[in-house]
Amino acid sequence: MPIQRLQTKVTLTYVVLTVVTVTSLAILAGIATKRYLVDREVDELEERITALAELLPTETDQTLAALYRSVVRFARATGLRITLIDSAGTVLIDSDVPIDHTSSIENHLSRPEVQDAVRGRIGVATRRSATVHGELLYVARRMRLAGATGVLAGVRVVRVSAHLTDVDSMAAKEQLAIILSGVVVLAVVIAVSVVLSRRIARPMVTIADAVERIRAGELDIHITVRGNDEVARVARAVNEMVDKLKADIVRLKKLERVRTEFFGNVSHELRTPIFSLQGFLETLMEGAVDDPQVNRTFLKKAYEHSVRLNSLLEDLMTISHIESGEMKMSFRYFDLYEVLTPLMEEYRTSAERNNVTLRLVPSASDAVEVLGDRERLRVVFENLLENAIKYNRPDGEVSVSYTLQDGFVRIAVADTGVGIAAEHLPRIFERFYRVDKNRSREVGGTGLGLAIAKHIVEAHGSTLHVESTPGKGSTFWFTLRS
Repeated sequence: MPIQRLQTKVTLTYVVLTVVTVTSLAILAGIATKRYLVDREVDELEERITALAELLPTETDQTLAALYRSVVRFARATGLRITLIDSAGTVLIDSDVPIDHTSSIENHLSRPEVQDAVRGRIGVATRRSATVHGELLYVARRMRLAGATGVLAGVRVVRVSAHLTDVDSMAAKEQLAIILSGVVVLAVVIAVSVVLSRRIARPMVTIADAVERIRAGELDIHITVRGNDEVARVARAVNEMVDKLKADIVRLKKLERVRTEFFGNVSHELRTPIFSLQGFLETLMEGAVDDPQVNRTFLKKAYEHSVRLNSLLEDLMTISHIESGEMKMSFRYFDLYEVLTPLMEEYRTSAERNNVTLRLVPSASDAVEVLGDRERLRVVFENLLENAIKYNRPDGEVSVSYTLQDGFVRIAVADTGVGIAAEHLPRIFERFYRVDKNRSREVGGTGLGLAIAKHIVEAHGSTLHVESTPGKGSTFWFTLRS
């Protein structure tokens, strides 16, 4: 959105609100002013009625014409219209109507101010007069003139009225003053709103442009944030979104690279035993099966490759279950010595075949219980022992030890083998990573053992560590809660 459009919208909003407010104030002020002036005029008219009653000559028997002249003189002196009405509603005298035309005035008994006056209240009404053709304010009061004779004796209601021209004029002046003030306020509002709208619009347009560029694929975007208002919060949210998006893209690229490497490694690891199996079986099928000097050798090698292939598939299924979260752990306390002792016996034959000595170094107390999944941890011990034996030197040694340390048990598998160079240590727990590929192929293994061990140990809330010196050996260790 162009900045001018956003600024215009904000400015127009302020202008419309100001115009509506000023107009409403002008209307309300006009109504209030008129109401106030009318109330004040009513009070004045009531006083005039009282003054009129005192000035009328009640003790002399005046003719209608004489009374008319007296009323007209009072009306002219006060600037009012005076009407005398009898009990039947007949107008006896009206200061604005010639005496000879009085009979043509319609009966006033139904007029609301006359009705109120007849009932003993002060009657007040505002309306356009059909007689004098103008808007008038009427005030009527019941009045019985004591001692009155002649025409005055028949007067029951005295009504005075005043033109509302002055009242309307004053109300209009009040409205005009408010409107003029509103124009000044409107000019100030327009000036202020232009400044404010620019301050509001610029960062919003900057944010909108940045979002458009992000949507187009530009992720090297950073919106400069100032202040702590809502606009700044939006800018921070966009910056955080971009940072998270970049992190997600990096992670996805890494996952894609890992996936590609994984499938490449799996294909390579599967291809080797399968290719070997095919070669041995084809050779046997082409006649070597009848040659007693080679048939058993080929069958044995084919069997060894099938075992390796089966181990690879089992390890792939294991690590897949671990990484997908499908492998559930069953944590219970068990005696560590009872697990390690038979395991050491199982691997003693393999160790002797490689001319390696196995040694279990328990803590001061053989009966040490740890919290964990007994069967999953056995897999960890098997992988660590198998590697320690395979990558050892002739007449080497593998020692398994565990010691108590502040509520934990430190379990270590140490060997006196070839060791691992420092540059390889950060990657040895990766799937299919091999320090010495040729030697790894010779001694067998799937390349997944340490990766599986690492995941199982981490599932126990611990970390699998390694310390190694090339030519002197390696030590793998982790802790479990005791």
